[in-house]
Amino acid sequence: MSIQSMKGVLDQISFQAQQTSATQKTPFISDNKNVEKKLQFSDILFDSINNISQVQNTAKTQAQDYMTGATDIGLNDVMISMQKSSVALNLGIQVRNKMVSAYQEVMSMSV
Repeated sequence: MSIQSMKGVLDQISFQAQQTSATQKTPFISDNKNVEKKLQFSDILFDSINNISQVQNTAKTQAQDYMTGATDIGLNDVMISMQKSSVALNLGIQVRNKMVSAYQEVMSMSV
C-alpha cells in the first residue's frame, strides 16, 4: 500500500471521526483548552514512517561507510543498525496490516 493510498484511508477515517464527534459528545472525552496543538493520528503515522525511513538510511550509510573502509565504524555497529532497520520495517508493515484490517472491519459494519 502506497503512502498516498494510506493518506486517503486516513482522510476517510478522519472525516468519519469528525462526523461522529459532531453528532454526539461522550463524557469520557474532555476538551482541554490548555493544549496548544492537538496530536493528529495522521501526523503520528507519518512521523513513524519518516522514522523508519531514517533508520533505514542510517543503516545503509553505515554499511556503505564500513565497506569503504571507515575506521570508526565496526562490523558489529553495522549489523546492529541493519537489524534495527529490519525490525522497524517489519513493525511498520505489521502496523499497516492491522490498520487496514481494522479499517475494513469498520467499513463492513452496518449502521
